[in-house]
Amino acid sequence: MTQATPRLDAARAAMIDKTPKCRKIADERAEILNSGLAANLEMPHPIFLEGGRGCRVWDADGNEYIDTSVGFGLHILGHRHPVIYNALVERADKGWMFGIHTTAQMELATLLADGIPCAERVVFCNTGSEATMYAIRAARGFSGNEKIAVFDGFYHGAHDYGMWAAVPGTPPENLGKVALGHGIPKALADLTVMLPYRHPAAFDLIRKHAGELALVMVEGVQSSNPQPEAGEFLRELRQVCSESGVLFMIDEVITGFRVAYGGAQEIFDVKPDLATYGKAIGGGMPVGAIAGRADVMNVFTGLAADRGVFSGGTFSGNPLTMAAGAAAIGYAKAHPEIYEHMTRSGERLAAAVNGFCEQRQIPAQMKHVNSMFHMFFQAETVDSMRDVHDRHKIAEKAFYLHALNRGVLVPGTQRAFLCNAHEDADVDRLIEVFTTSLEDVQADGLFTH
Repeated sequence: MTQATPRLDAARAAMIDKTPKCRKIADERAEILNSGLAANLEMPHPIFLEGGRGCRVWDADGNEYIDTSVGFGLHILGHRHPVIYNALVERADKGWMFGIHTTAQMELATLLADGIPCAERVVFCNTGSEATMYAIRAARGFSGNEKIAVFDGFYHGAHDYGMWAAVPGTPPENLGKVALGHGIPKALADLTVMLPYRHPAAFDLIRKHAGELALVMVEGVQSSNPQPEAGEFLRELRQVCSESGVLFMIDEVITGFRVAYGGAQEIFDVKPDLATYGKAIGGGMPVGAIAGRADVMNVFTGLAADRGVFSGGTFSGNPLTMAAGAAAIGYAKAHPEIYEHMTRSGERLAAAVNGFCEQRQIPAQMKHVNSMFHMFFQAETVDSMRDVHDRHKIAEKAFYLHALNRGVLVPGTQRAFLCNAHEDADVDRLIEVFTTSLEDVQADGLFTH
């Protein structure tokens, strides 16, 4: 017999009723545009956003939401920040695309070299996926080896080398791997070593494959699993890679200039050979960057360089992105208090939600690192993605729909963020919405299914 869910049914009906334009867009879009959508609720249609300012966004129907996606984490200052807006307008007045190098690149490059602990040199590209792809190529060119090592639960972008996942249930000492979707050459599996995140077996595997590895890659904080205790593991990983003669890279596409001005490298006190960036450093415009040791980065100086690799892109380092990024990072450098505010807000949100779950014996928990947070719908400890189960998947989906109906937008990945524009009253509202939504899910009996 199907479980009655009066609160969930009412929330779904309310969302459908107040988003008719979004539904029309979805129907029309399906006839011409094929692309993935990070839909965040179970409805016949997704919502489509029309605009945003600060920590709020509005959909095509005019509904207002407190946004915890903030561009998948890139808006550290909030939507349409006036400093970035003015920089874009000023740059556009001079022209916005020339193809060859412009005077716009140096300001952002200098800011990155100053703020990134490992940055002796910087190279710009267009996306975080491009950044990790080029970092892999650089490591292969520099080392002469072809294998790369990644960790279960990772995400390093949409290129073929990043499209692998660990097979659930396989032992940490010998994780199986499977391609994420079709179109990924099977031969690449032989060039990828899957390591167990936050498990000592990872160090043994690095030592075992040291002579074949070009690079060990790890996220500064796993976006799917924000662990505040990750620092000890990262520091030991740095030491093992150094002893094994293997290049070590931290993927800071999400964490860079978000969890702290110096990113995960700053908060965990670890310095890699290479690091990759995106999101926050573009101020809302498409961007990617690779930073690192001068001798390794030298491979980017041209094919004639010692072990030179090819890199390039029409829009790499384009003036609009450089202007927006310099405005955003320059503002963050001049106002270090924004990181204190975001960290304090994240800690208060997580403490309130976790305290509520413990009090009400709700099998859910919020993991967070500073301004990054992620809900897990289980009472069991989560140290890595190997610990995660989906027994409460129905409850999880219901929670996000209730939150959306109450005016809080959480991205479809459930990897959420606060920005400097989230004021104390906004955090109060998030706590209220999240706890009330958990109450509704519990009252409908969905945590038992």
